Amino acid sequence: MKISLSKILRQFFSLRSIGLPLILISFSVFSSSNLEIKSPVNGKIESLMLVGNSFFYYNNSLHNHLGSLIKNDPDVTSMKRRSITISGADLPWHDIESYLSNEQIGSFRIDTKNNNKYVPNSDTKIDAVIFMGCSLCPIHPDTKDTFQVYVKRYSEIIREKNVEPMLFMSWPYKNKPEMIKSLRDVFVDTANKNNLLLIPAGEAFHDFNLSYPEIDLYTKDLRHPSKEGTYLAAAVVFATLYGKATAGNPGIMNLDPEVALKIQRSVDKTVSDFIGITLR
Repeated sequence: MKISLSKILRQFFSLRSIGLPLILISFSVFSSSNLEIKSPVNGKIESLMLVGNSFFYYNNSLHNHLGSLIKNDPDVTSMKRRSITISGADLPWHDIESYLSNEQIGSFRIDTKNNNKYVPNSDTKIDAVIFMGCSLCPIHPDTKDTFQVYVKRYSEIIREKNVEPMLFMSWPYKNKPEMIKSLRDVFVDTANKNNLLLIPAGEAFHDFNLSYPEIDLYTKDLRHPSKEGTYLAAAVVFATLYGKATAGNPGIMNLDPEVALKIQRSVDKTVSDFIGITLR
């Protein structure tokens, strides 16, 4: 919600001039995003596939950071997680249909804690897919139309497999914070048009950067996530999927505990405010 600063100031001085006590005036530049889908449509997510690019696989992969948060919260059930990424990939680079049809994906694991034992897995079902294109593609003039085409196509293909599609919101670059306005507008509109749950990682990056500029969420290229950035993105996924706060979760992936708590609290506020939900 946008509120005129000049209007608030006029009201402030008007109240003061007539001698009325002013108890509290507070406002925010942006609160709720009017997202139509606010939680997983299919309810409980027991298996998740992430499809994307290097923004997912940096720092030992977002899905492992998510796993740490899940493992360390006794109130949530475990979740199988698979991550399929291609460096620099945009949506057309992936064959999403084959990922969901190939029963060999996730059909076994190697148990490194048990002498590298081969462990078969007959249940390769996926409940939800979180996908993202290249970080700039949704707003770049040469790729934004393709982004729209493939979000729609992905959504249809994924639903045909009785799986829930979800859209991951990319973040503004460190040296281009003004990207947030265009990213926000495009992602909210696209999510609503395609009836998708939006993972608001980009909004969480923006909010955290404003509150804690001394904590760097980026690597030297000013685009890819630092380990703090990957952890923040994973916390957004956790809070959005489970509708549950991350603050105090001990699964912090070797981050400084004070930094991790700042990330958790900031993420919880962003997810709650942006989606318009109350986290448990």
